[in-house]
Amino acid sequence: MRIFTYCLSVFCIFATGLPLIHSGYWWIRIFDYPRAQIAIVCLITLTLYYFYVGIRKKWQSLWFVLLLVALAYQLLLISKYTPLFPVQAKKGKGASEQQIFTIMEANIRMQNEQTGKFLQLVYAYKPDILVINEPNAWWAEELAPLNKMYAYSLKKPLENTYGMMLYSNLPLKDTEINFLVEKGIPSMYARVLLPTGEDFDLHCLHPKPPKPGSPTYERDTEILLVGKRIKQSDRPAIVVGDLNDVAWSYTSELFQRYSGLVDPREGRGLYNTYSVFVPLFRYPLDHFFYSAHFGLLTLHRLESIGSDHFPMLISLSYEPTQDHAKDLPEVDMEDKKSVEKKIKKGM
Repeated sequence: MRIFTYCLSVFCIFATGLPLIHSGYWWIRIFDYPRAQIAIVCLITLTLYYFYVGIRKKWQSLWFVLLLVALAYQLLLISKYTPLFPVQAKKGKGASEQQIFTIMEANIRMQNEQTGKFLQLVYAYKPDILVINEPNAWWAEELAPLNKMYAYSLKKPLENTYGMMLYSNLPLKDTEINFLVEKGIPSMYARVLLPTGEDFDLHCLHPKPPKPGSPTYERDTEILLVGKRIKQSDRPAIVVGDLNDVAWSYTSELFQRYSGLVDPREGRGLYNTYSVFVPLFRYPLDHFFYSAHFGLLTLHRLESIGSDHFPMLISLSYEPTQDHAKDLPEVDMEDKKSVEKKIKKGM
């Protein structure tokens, strides 16, 4: 049991320390995800260490302290996404009905064949804007009934699990399908018009995840390129999609600081969306980020549709005269340099 405890302790310390290296190598970035799970392993290891190893010698005490630091650091990172932490996105109030809208985002999983289950969900919630990740040609055909439900759409079904479709009952202008970093990995942009005549920018993303043999430079670059566009335009903006990254990663936090967008989950919950099939290993991979022009009305993780992701639904109010961000982190010169460096490395 002592050897097992030693092995666990080495894992906890390395799994905590490696992500501090701002590298895109997959074997480093993969530890960004299971913060809660690593925290649990740290707690178990501390208990085993106390009973089977002890802290009688100086080096044993030092190793025990390192485990405590690892546990505290993991808990600190995820504490922002619990009700124990102050909310960052303020509630909306005072908007007219014409300034209120809902967005549903769903990674339907290309191999999933439960199209009826997904359509029933859409019919039940009737989102004003619907963002779908991973549709191929078969899914596009199966979802043809949505053409009658939505007046506007932008579609790029693909057979590589990176297809994307956007449906809207709000007019879409200046639409773009972009391949910002990699051929075959699309993103979408549209200017969305509200009934009041006001508009905002909508960015839809689904970059590649880290996996064995595949670094995250391209993913990070795509996310940060969108953040740079938002910062330069200084317009009301919303980012939606399966970013294949967690909100507490260095890249996501850098993106948020640089773009000036808020995360509605801070102070509310993790809203883990992946993986549906492995409850003990779930992470918040599906995101909504938006500028302070919008007030939050509701945020929900929806029921399973047969995919490995849960869909997400958000209701927002457009209130441009109000500031709906609380304690938004400020960008500094070091952040700006990091953004340019990461973008250059991923291009």
